[in-house]
Amino acid sequence: MAYSTALSQGISILLFIHAMAEERCYSYLSTKVISEQLNIPVPTTAKVIRNLNSAQLTIAKEGAKGGIMLARPLSEITFFDVFLAVEPGKALFKIHTDVNLQGQQVDEVKQKIVDHLSAAELAMQESLKEMKLTDLLE
Repeated sequence: MAYSTALSQGISILLFIHAMAEERCYSYLSTKVISEQLNIPVPTTAKVIRNLNSAQLTIAKEGAKGGIMLARPLSEITFFDVFLAVEPGKALFKIHTDVNLQGQQVDEVKQKIVDHLSAAELAMQESLKEMKLTDLLE
């Protein structure tokens, strides 16, 4: 797969923010606290959080009492929402079709490769859409 660990990091960050809010420990969590508790480097945490903010899964508040909080309930966030936030515009498979071979059979094989990998990507997306983050807590 061509994906980074950002999907699992994004899920972990959202679950951690939810858990801290549930315990009423914090309304907003700092990037530093999230980074330390989840053992994700601060620059990586900041990048993932920027993506989560851009996708409106989290809200950032500046200032001394600022930090990050969920933009909506965890029960409304799917794996696919997180995936779209942290892997924007990336295809699952990078397909190599630039070959020197020519002919109808070569073109048919290349098309079959594209078709099968596209179908696999759609199946993965559908699976991610069905799983809510709260499913992990049950």
